[in-house]
Amino acid sequence: MINYIPLTFFGLIAVVGLAFFVHGFMNRQKIFADFQELAKKLDGRAGRDNIISYPWFEGHVDGRDLRVFFHTSENHTVSVLNLVSELGIASDAHFVLLQKDGFRKPKPEDLVKLQAEVGPALDIPVPFDVRSPNAEEAQRVLSMPPVVNALGEMTPYNQVLVWDGRILFSKQFDGVQETNPAVFQKTLANMVGLCHAIESGI
Repeated sequence: MINYIPLTFFGLIAVVGLAFFVHGFMNRQKIFADFQELAKKLDGRAGRDNIISYPWFEGHVDGRDLRVFFHTSENHTVSVLNLVSELGIASDAHFVLLQKDGFRKPKPEDLVKLQAEVGPALDIPVPFDVRSPNAEEAQRVLSMPPVVNALGEMTPYNQVLVWDGRILFSKQFDGVQETNPAVFQKTLANMVGLCHAIESGI
């Protein structure tokens, strides 16, 4: 797990549990069953903090630690449930990618914190808004053709964070079809593809 996460990457974190019932108890049960099935395939384990909380998953893919969990983020008056996947990556790069279209902009005070923690916005021709404390490093990594190609598969994600040897993918959760084991393994293949692309420039 990342030793230091720029907290404003997630917005305002809230505990997923008693306070969040949008998707219903039965959906949580289905997600837990999906994660249990994934655990059999990916040398992992599924769990949840209590019977009504959203499940989490920990396992391994492509020789990397994998962690999948849910969190809510607050943006102005909107609460959003996000599905987050975290993988190990052999890279010292530090940057954040924010979805250009559909991403709910942070509150002004959080935008200030975001810039302080992850750096200014950079003009790099990829399908995301880019922020990094090291503009030269981010430019080099994100200009590599394999990375540019792999990022084309990542546009559904509202945020991608590469930091401290980890990569996190966060997207608004659109329903239990996303945690179907067959569907999620295809999703993981795209994530691993981006990892390999970034690592190719080491």
